[in-house]
Formats: sequence, C-alpha cells, structure tokens
Amino acid sequence: MGPYFFLSYARVDDKNAYVRQFYDDLCTQIIELSDSAAQVPIGFRDNSSIRIGEHWSEQLERALGSCRSMVALYSPAYFRSAWCSREAGVMMRRAGQYFARTQKGSSALIPVLWHPVEVPQEVAHIQYMTDGLGSWYADAGLQRLLQRDPTGEDYRGAVRLIAQRVLDVARADELPVPKHPVRLAREPLSFQPRTAPTRPGSTVRFFVAASTSDTAPEHRRGAPYYGSAGLDWNPYHPQEEYPLYQQAQRLVTAQGYGTAFQEVRSGLIQQLNHAWRDDQVTILLVDAWSAPSAPHRRQLEQFDRTEHPATGVLVPCHPQEERDQHALWNGVTEVFERKASRGMQDRQFQLRVCFGDFKRALGQMVSAAQNNLIRKQQAVPVPESNDPDSTPAARPILRGPSGGPARRPQQRDRQDQEQNPQPRPPRWSGGRGPRIPYNPYAPQESRDPRSEGGPAQ
Repeated sequence: MGPYFFLSYARVDDKNAYVRQFYDDLCTQIIELSDSAAQVPIGFRDNSSIRIGEHWSEQLERALGSCRSMVALYSPAYFRSAWCSREAGVMMRRAGQYFARTQKGSSALIPVLWHPVEVPQEVAHIQYMTDGLGSWYADAGLQRLLQRDPTGEDYRGAVRLIAQRVLDVARADELPVPKHPVRLAREPLSFQPRTAPTRPGSTVRFFVAASTSDTAPEHRRGAPYYGSAGLDWNPYHPQEEYPLYQQAQRLVTAQGYGTAFQEVRSGLIQQLNHAWRDDQVTILLVDAWSAPSAPHRRQLEQFDRTEHPATGVLVPCHPQEERDQHALWNGVTEVFERKASRGMQDRQFQLRVCFGDFKRALGQMVSAAQNNLIRKQQAVPVPESNDPDSTPAARPILRGPSGGPARRPQQRDRQDQEQNPQPRPPRWSGGRGPRIPYNPYAPQESRDPRSEGGPAQ
C-alpha cells in the first residue's frame, strides 16, 4: 500500500527548509484527522523518506507509482523543472487510467500555490484556488503564510484543508499501479518547462535598503513598517499588507518578467555590475529613514557616484507621516546628491512615491532600464583601422531604426527633433505604446537532474 501523498516540488524552493516544515505539518495534520492513517505510510518526500544507503531513484519511482495522491507545490521553479513535469505526468496518466476503468474523474493531483505563478495551459484545467484558503494564500502563496506566522490560523487552516483533501482523494479513488516500473527519466513531459527569460532586461533584481524593527530610528521602532529583516519593510501600511519587495515582485511578474531580490549589503557596486553584464534590470527600493544612516549610507553614496544605466532608485513615501518632513528628504538628497540634482526628468530616480503612484513609477523605471539594456546589445563596435593616419574609434555606434548610426537626442536641434521624433518607450501595461516582447518558452538548458529532485539519467 503506497503513501497517502507524494510531495512534488522543485529542489530550489527548499533552500530555507520551508518545504520540509510544510511536509511535516501536513503529515501531522493527516494523522490527527484520521487515526487509521497512522498505520500506513503518510507521505513521501525524497529527502525525508529515503534512508542512507538506499537506491534513491528506485525508491522515488516506486513511491510515485504507488502513491494515492500527489501534492504539487506550484512555483516559477516548479514549472521550469523537467523532473517536476515528469512527476506530474505520471500522476495524470494514472488518473487517466482510473477514468478509463471506472468512468469517474480523479483529483489525485492536488496543486498547492507555493509562490505566485502563471500556470501553464497544460495543467490550467486543474483547480488550485479555493475560498477556504484565504486572500493571503491567493496573493502571496503558502510559503509566505508559513513564513509570516507558522502557528497562525491562516497557515494552519490551509494545511488542514489540504490534509482533508488528501484523505478524501485517498478514500474515494484507488488509482491503478503501473504494470511496469516507473522510469522517470524516460517519462514524457506533462507541460513544457519554462527556462529563465534570456532577453535583455527580462529579469528584474530588487535590492532593498531598509532597517529592521531593532535597527530602525528610535522614534520609528514602534511603527508597523519594519520586521525582523530588511525585506519585511512595508512603507505603505495599512493600505498594503505585504512587504514592499513582494508588492513590486507581484507587479513585474504579472508583466512576464523574472524576478530576484536581496537586501543591500556590502559590495553593492560589484553586484550591480554583475547584473549589468547578465542583462538584468536592477531596482533599489530605499527607505528614506534608513538611507542617511549606517549601514546603507556608504553603499548608496558609492552607487550615486557611479553610472548604472539599467538601475533605478525608488524611495516610497507614507503620505500621512513623511510627505512634509523636509529634514527627512534633505537627508535622502544628500545621499543621492548627483541623481537628485538631475531633477524630475530622470525616470530612474524617483522620490516621495506614494502608494497610488507606485505601480506607475515602477513601470516607468523598469521600461527605461530595459531599453538601456537593449541599446547596449545593439551597440556595434567600430572596427579599428590599420592606417596610422586614420582617426581612432573610441566609442561604439548604436544602430538606429533604419539601420544607420543613431545620434543622441541632445545632439539634435529643435527642427530635427520635430522631423524625426524619438520612439516612445514601451508602456508598463496594456497601453497603446508598443511593448518589447520576449519568449519565456525558450528551450530548456541542460542541468544536473539531482538539483531538481529527479533521478540521474
């Protein structure tokens, strides 16, 4: 008799052990809901259920062929994984065999939204949302519920609902066991795995410069804007209940961008340089109260003295507490002296961004930075001449729309600008302006299968 459920997940989603904690909580909840479950295997998770010395791929494939249901943790990494695609395919094939034998549908594949993600059309027909899981689950995913409060009713209620679903499926359906042993490496893909976007600017990396509840200015430590880590900073409370980086991540993910995030640490300039070489847009989300003080001031001042065409700086403002505090904003402009001197024309440096303007400001910033990355890709170096009397070429040439060299806007006179207007940058969402497309379904790069939780070929 196989386990009640098989946990299918992307290995990269378990870096902070949240997957393991969810698995343990789900097993415990199933035992509490059903005394009989204690007499049979509850769940299968590769790192928890395979003992040292056992042939791990054989044990995984045996559990996959005999389990009564599959709990699949949906995330961007899950849908990039060929091994997760094969695991889900095995379960859907078994459900199809059950339907052919009984003419009854099976809900053996139980999706769980681990991180917000756009679900591929191949599995979009399988319902993964329900009112019982609440709005937090729908907007942020189960991991955020666990991270936010592992003992809270939101998370516990979600685990209880998933556990009951596992029991219902196990009692109602008796899926056929494959006649031949499962060989996961030979299984067809149930959905086309997505690779990370490769078009210049299709990945946005966020850097958060904010204090914690312990390191914030003393008069701000009682405010509900900070948490145990800088990533917990939420300047728009109570209009928005999520941390700012998650608000930003949700906006750019909805537009098809890949995302990454981290706190501002030492070595910021080197990290931005690496992102520039990797064709990534970078956005600094800066807390006005934290920027003028250690440890962020030195890193931000060094950034201000350098040029990073694909980087934007966004400083939010809580209108009820910060709008009219001139000393606060004077401190910020001292840190960003060069960028603040450019005035309002710089779309990649925006101060006092209120809640209602956040989406627009972030969209403009990402579009402007992405365009600069694309221009970098279009730069054609001028070949050097062997003629010693020729003028040396010191700069690359940008190809214009007609294929010829493109001139800088400031080199045009007024009449030339009127005759040859510059094209408008792509709009953030659904506007009349063109949006630069990219293909998120590029062929998947080869990878170590063990890193995705599947057996080696």
